[in-house]
Amino acid sequence: MNTSPLRFAVVGGGVSGLAAARRLFLLGQEHGREVELTLLEAGPALGGRVTAKAFAGVNLDLGAESLLARSEETWELLSALGIAGQALAPGTTSASIWNGRRLVAIPPGSALGVPSRPWSIPVLRAIGIGGAARASLEPWLGHQRPDPDSALGPFIRQRVGPAVLGHLVDPLVGGVYAGSAAQLSLGAVAPQLLQALERSPSLLRGLRQMPLSNPSRSDSSRPTFVTFPDGLRTLVGALQDTLPAAAIRLQAKVEELLAAPGGGGGRLVVAGAATLDCDGVVLALPAPQAASLVAGIAPGLADTLRQQEWASVATVSLAYPERALPRPLVGSGFLVPRSRRRVVTACTFLDRKWPHLKRPGQVLLRASVGSAGDDSIVTMDDTTVVSMVHNQLRTMLGLTQFPEAALVQRWQPALPQYRAGHMAWRARAAELTARLPVPVVLAGASYQGVGIASCMQSAAASASVLFDRVCAQGPAAGHDGHVSP
Repeated sequence: MNTSPLRFAVVGGGVSGLAAARRLFLLGQEHGREVELTLLEAGPALGGRVTAKAFAGVNLDLGAESLLARSEETWELLSALGIAGQALAPGTTSASIWNGRRLVAIPPGSALGVPSRPWSIPVLRAIGIGGAARASLEPWLGHQRPDPDSALGPFIRQRVGPAVLGHLVDPLVGGVYAGSAAQLSLGAVAPQLLQALERSPSLLRGLRQMPLSNPSRSDSSRPTFVTFPDGLRTLVGALQDTLPAAAIRLQAKVEELLAAPGGGGGRLVVAGAATLDCDGVVLALPAPQAASLVAGIAPGLADTLRQQEWASVATVSLAYPERALPRPLVGSGFLVPRSRRRVVTACTFLDRKWPHLKRPGQVLLRASVGSAGDDSIVTMDDTTVVSMVHNQLRTMLGLTQFPEAALVQRWQPALPQYRAGHMAWRARAAELTARLPVPVVLAGASYQGVGIASCMQSAAASASVLFDRVCAQGPAAGHDGHVSP
């Protein structure tokens, strides 16, 4: 029996890399195997886009401001990390859509904006009588089962009409992916719609048959979205605390992945440092960055990974005096349909959504700008961006004063675009990765879900695959003078 330590390297210290590293470390303990773990992060801190800054008297998340805690697996992780008891529920989960004249509440009970009951009052307010009439015809129109990897937009338009697509689905999809429903993959971004079609040939009837709550959750009283008193950095810190301090290397930029001499393992070329030999590698990086590391040993995989497009966005946090608002804000914020956009794509009423951020006499707003194919505003200077955002919010919300403080946070790039064909692209990337001469897995938002919870779960699953593969083949030749049998 080979008892040599298993050497794993995780490249990328965002939540995906942290979750993968944690899983590898735990698997070593579960299997009684010593694991030598190295997590390499090119920047000065862990967490990636989960970062925060002091602003207007609060500690403000600059990237994601909530964690989707819909699954039991997410709550088990929070419990294992010892932070489940700190989780805060939002003060409100209702949101609206700007229709060009006013804010209209997003109808409850819809799936990614598709209403199961088009004639309900909230739906009528959102899409009008004509839109509801068109949507209600769906059960009686003949439809072929869609290609799961085809574009979402044409599927929605054909099934329930342009009003549902333009006024509900596209704004919701854009709020998550910063892309257009016309181009994004149905199966990659809206699997719940395909699940409805498993229950009935009619999308609307299938949605009505879907369970109202997530059956994987044992406690329906738990909130769907959570944060923490000190923000999502709490999650990053808890993940970091599960790893040996010596395993973490900051400001360690990996430049290339090579096959280690002797075969079986990998060698990482690190800028300004000695090369690192390992038995298995997790590339927890955006696909285009991963492509640059594998180009030398797998040009075909590199070409595939470079095909993924990304959107650049920015968030604009604004602190207003409460008297600047002529009326109280209702709900957690609003989305802006593509047809109504000038600058702002979405706006969150931060201290309404998260009451712990509330300060007397102050209102905190966060606007999102930029989307796939329309990111010019992201490159403008801060003063111009803030002015443009304020002017639009003044029209929408009736603001009577300028903000007292503003903070622009750019993310370039920010979000991968799950274009039609994404699932086939993902499968092709996984196939080519499995052929590498080095045991490697890919992890992160590029592949299977852009949210924090999705990234952590898919990264942990990839780490399990890598651990099993390395255990099956044994440590690489030449490791500590040993050759695996």
